[in-house]
Amino acid sequence: MVKLLPLLEVLVANLALIALFSWITGDYDFRTSYWTTEAFTSATARYPLFLITSAMKGSTSIPGLLTLDWQQVVVLLLVVTDAVYAWSLLGPRRRAPPA
Repeated sequence: MVKLLPLLEVLVANLALIALFSWITGDYDFRTSYWTTEAFTSATARYPLFLITSAMKGSTSIPGLLTLDWQQVVVLLLVVTDAVYAWSLLGPRRRAPPA
């Protein structure tokens, strides 16, 4: 039977990480909308764990810098958290002697 405390711990961790992901997404959306109010066109290039956001307005170009993509980091933390929980559930079955 699944123990309740580890399940609650992983649920609380997932809720916190999902809230953080939502906040980060809102921040990225806010930045994009800011560029739009200044009549710039923004472009984002994503790489594993990194992103580059640049902006352009007519002949004016603002090159982006390589930065850590916090959305991908949070998703990675979610996956690792759930994988560790799943592994801990399977642990007693793996260690049990064959009948």
